[in-house]
Amino acid sequence: MSKIALITGGSSGLGLEMVKNLGKKGYSCIIIARNKERLEQAVADAKSHGCHAVGFQCDINDEKALNAVYKEIKEKFRKVDFLILNAGVVTCKLLSDFENTAELKHDLQINLWGTILSAYTFLPLLKGGSRILMVSSAFGLMGPAGYSVYAASKAGIINFADSLRRELINKKISVHVACPADIDTPQLHKEHENMPDWIKQGDPRAKAMPADIAADKILTKCFQNKFMIIISFEIFSLIMLIKFLPVALKNSILDK
Repeated sequence: MSKIALITGGSSGLGLEMVKNLGKKGYSCIIIARNKERLEQAVADAKSHGCHAVGFQCDINDEKALNAVYKEIKEKFRKVDFLILNAGVVTCKLLSDFENTAELKHDLQINLWGTILSAYTFLPLLKGGSRILMVSSAFGLMGPAGYSVYAASKAGIINFADSLRRELINKKISVHVACPADIDTPQLHKEHENMPDWIKQGDPRAKAMPADIAADKILTKCFQNKFMIIISFEIFSLIMLIKFLPVALKNSILDK
């Protein structure tokens, strides 16, 4: 039997490019996504690139639905060799601009709770030699204005991955977390459409990386057994800034 990769949020953007990349490496891919139409298009797209792919429509925050998908995958595939927890959303606004607590919890529920619940649900299908990759963000390493809840969710993923890595060492299941900067995806385009003008005017972020290149860089480092996966120079520089500069100077630079 070929190796099996399961990718949440695999119907577009980075997730779909990972599906295509892994397909070329001989993996059969299971794609989990909420939107049925996009999911069907993603499966067809993956197959057109020579990847054996199947799709399961599911909201990763729906525990009952996720358990049903787990049972079906266990019956059909019996195992997962590579679990990629990529599903996520981003809300860009000041904390004081959120209209209600349901909106406030949205990023936390999908990004952090969805990642934790998916890891918990599918972990029994992973055996020794398999791996888990969680997709966080460079904003999980710092607290940018306008992204308070999103940054909290992504920082939570980094620490969750670090804890799970230690828990699974003796089971020989490797855990990795990617912290990319902007990637050219439909989600990034939507983020820019809804972004407040004050962020657009002062945004110093580098040009977004093409999704296929980001997927290849992340997976390459993952197979090299890197835990913290950094794929862009500006994020590496940010880590060095945080690590070595005095706190006051670091904050002064980041605040500007």
